[in-house]
Amino acid sequence: MLQIGTVLSDRYELLEKIGSGGMAIVFRAKDRTLQRYVTVKILREEFIGDEEFKARFRSEALAAAKLSHTNIVRVYDVGQEGNVHFIVMEYVHGDTLKQAIKEKAPFDTKSTINVSIQIASGIEQAHKNHIIHRDIKPQNVLVGTDGIVKVTDFGIARAANGATVTTSNTAMGSVHYFSPEQARGGYVDEKSDIYSLGITMFEMVTGQLPFQANTSVAVAMKQINEELPDIRQFNPKVSSSLEMIIRKATRKKADERYLTIDAMIQDLIKARNELNGNFVQQPVQRPSSPPPEIQYLSAVDNNRKQAEAEARRIEQVRQQEELAAAEEMMSRQEKQPIKNIRISKDDDFEREYEQVEPVRRSRRPKLDMQNRRNPRQEEGYEQSYDRGKETKVVVAAVATALIIIALISAIGVKAFGTKAGLFGDSSDNIKVKSFVGMELSAAQELAEKDGYRVVQEKSVYNEKYAEGFIVEQSTPENSEIKKGIEVGVTVSLGSEVVEETMPDLLGDKGDVAIEKIKNLIGTEPKVSYEYDEDAEMDTVMEQNPVSGTKITADTTVRIVVSRGEETKTTIVPRVEGLTQSRAEKALKSSKLNVGDITTTESDTVEEGVVITQTKETGEEVPEGTEVGLVISLGKKDKDTQQTEKPENTENTTNTTTPEQTPENIDNETQQPEQTQPAQKTKTKTYTVNPPAAGVTNAHIKIVKTDDNGESVVLDEQRTLPFSVPISGSGDGEITCYIDGVQMWSDTF
Repeated sequence: MLQIGTVLSDRYELLEKIGSGGMAIVFRAKDRTLQRYVTVKILREEFIGDEEFKARFRSEALAAAKLSHTNIVRVYDVGQEGNVHFIVMEYVHGDTLKQAIKEKAPFDTKSTINVSIQIASGIEQAHKNHIIHRDIKPQNVLVGTDGIVKVTDFGIARAANGATVTTSNTAMGSVHYFSPEQARGGYVDEKSDIYSLGITMFEMVTGQLPFQANTSVAVAMKQINEELPDIRQFNPKVSSSLEMIIRKATRKKADERYLTIDAMIQDLIKARNELNGNFVQQPVQRPSSPPPEIQYLSAVDNNRKQAEAEARRIEQVRQQEELAAAEEMMSRQEKQPIKNIRISKDDDFEREYEQVEPVRRSRRPKLDMQNRRNPRQEEGYEQSYDRGKETKVVVAAVATALIIIALISAIGVKAFGTKAGLFGDSSDNIKVKSFVGMELSAAQELAEKDGYRVVQEKSVYNEKYAEGFIVEQSTPENSEIKKGIEVGVTVSLGSEVVEETMPDLLGDKGDVAIEKIKNLIGTEPKVSYEYDEDAEMDTVMEQNPVSGTKITADTTVRIVVSRGEETKTTIVPRVEGLTQSRAEKALKSSKLNVGDITTTESDTVEEGVVITQTKETGEEVPEGTEVGLVISLGKKDKDTQQTEKPENTENTTNTTTPEQTPENIDNETQQPEQTQPAQKTKTKTYTVNPPAAGVTNAHIKIVKTDDNGESVVLDEQRTLPFSVPISGSGDGEITCYIDGVQMWSDTF
């Protein structure tokens, strides 16, 4: 078996095994080229040398590749790598309908109809392309988590215009869902898929299979002869419309079913709206007659019974005639004189009786005594008549037995693809199990329970199987053998040990080191990552084993790759309301630096106390981040608010001009000239860091609000981190947006 992690065609990486069937093993894989999950179906190893199986495997891919429909699993690729034959298909997130039935059945009417319409739509697409699925069953229907139902596994599909007679080589589907014509090995067409869908619907709505028995042969005979059980005994809530659709789809005669899958879809759509409608057209009921094979078998059986009855009647007639002949002889003897009877000791009465007896027993019907011929005169005729009659009876009996045996065997082989006939395998024969991939001891224990032995014939090195596991077996799986027979197996010695020297990986890039080890011993090393401020990011800083050590494919190599210097973060404390000295101590204790300190007057905050801080309380920031403080200067003194007079006031004389009046002089004295104070311009440098680890490029927008109003300082795509100086007049605020999200704001 292929190991998890194997990459096929340098593209499809196997991630996990999700199922297996008689012909293939199914994996979930990742398409490295298109970066999507896919399903990879791989032909089993035991069939690699079987051209017929490989042809069927390819036919499945070709049949499904022709179809493109929402309700059919798509085939993306078909490939071969060495002895590995595989099909790449769409991956469906979900489970099989069979699993859903086990967990949730019986389904309600609407759920059953919705699922059935999707299955039928997929089948309809196949039929339009002249492809008959021939193996419709819940195991081949996938139900996605999005509610989409998809039909898969066209492994035994055939073209509708090609060979459509089921033979022992193609009857590989499940007998519980076979149509009667499939079970008989007869002609198969689109109506066979309709029958199988009907059985699947029965199972959805009841949670039961309609026909069950101990052997597949018995189930097939029920499919041929027995009518569908009453659905309502399992689910009384089923709608009458759905019940009639299921019954019409599962008619024993193909021409009494739906003529096309499209007609069935139309009735399903109606049933969704008319739960108890009477729109399903049922065929005219006619006395059902058994299939031709069963009719012939019954006729032969009746002939045999008639022959036996005729033989019994002839024997009765013979006995009656013998008794009548004896009575007649005794009557004649009684009429003779006694003197004619000679009695002597030498008389041999037994021989005399034998001499008198030559009359043969007639097998003809008893006749009227008056018209009966003389037996002695008819002796030769009776002998020839009796011998001829006996020969015919024997020949008829032998021929009948041979015909019955041959017919039963033929029916069994046609319907079920096995030489077991209608009565299964011989009790003396055992089917060999598959032991490839099992431990030798486990295989031996399993074989002993079945009555035969597993013996080790040879050992080989093998990369796929660990030591002690079976690589191959001399007798193929499902072969019939007698009890006590030995089955030889080849056991793995594990991978051939090849010693290599461990290279020095310290300082190498992580991916380079991984590739070196993989090329050296065939397996990848175990990788772990650690922060280290002294080691360059993404380089190997530790390895085990050390360089120079001998290693093999079984050696576990471990390397430690540096993540670089760890970025430690801290929480911004609340320092508003603290004095400047206490605020600085609080910031330092939180491993933060004190940024720019500005002062401003405040009517509400005492002098020397922090009014605001540039980083919000509770914000998580890298250690060493600067936090700016705005310190209060206290209330402004009213006595200092008077405007100072010009310096040349002292030189002013009281002399007035004609234009001046006392009132004007007084006004000029009381309202001196007012001057606009000069604006203070400040410049501060800000660093814009990545919002999260791994982000190296983002759209940055920085908005400034100062005495001159609001303006955009920066609005462009930038590589992070970077620093930008910002100048402003008076008191203002800087706000930074990264990819449209506000990250921080600061006052200056």
